[in-house]
Amino acid sequence: MKIFETQSIKQSQIIPNIFLLGITLIGFTGFLDSVYLTAKRFVGGPIPCFVFTGCDTVAQSPYALLFGVPLSALGIFYYLSVILLAIFYFETKQQGAMKLFSVFSVVGFLASVYFVYLQAFVIKAFCFYCLLSAVASTTLFILGATIWFQYLQNKEVV
Repeated sequence: MKIFETQSIKQSQIIPNIFLLGITLIGFTGFLDSVYLTAKRFVGGPIPCFVFTGCDTVAQSPYALLFGVPLSALGIFYYLSVILLAIFYFETKQQGAMKLFSVFSVVGFLASVYFVYLQAFVIKAFCFYCLLSAVASTTLFILGATIWFQYLQNKEVV
């Protein structure tokens, strides 16, 4: 079975627009957060921290890069993908888009758990912007799990 296979879906399987709006708004918040951190990484200069004092410590740690790519740049890709999947589903009602979103949300959540662990126990400093991204990823995961279990598990199609 293809991910984006065209199929008729029951009305009970259509994901409410409020979920799609939530995904889009949270994704946009994460996207802006990631763009800001990526820009700061390439332009340089201190990252102002409003709640914690460890933004620069975290951003300059060796854990801020994955194969030489800033994690925030990967965040841009992640959040943009999430937004585009929500828009694609809104336009087409193809469940494959939300299935893919649900999988992405699990990956984003697990990555966030690992990054928060690194901040707390390895780097021993917290970055407000990194934690904002973790909250966004966790919220997207909750939405993804809700969508998966309430709307996508019914295998029956009309």
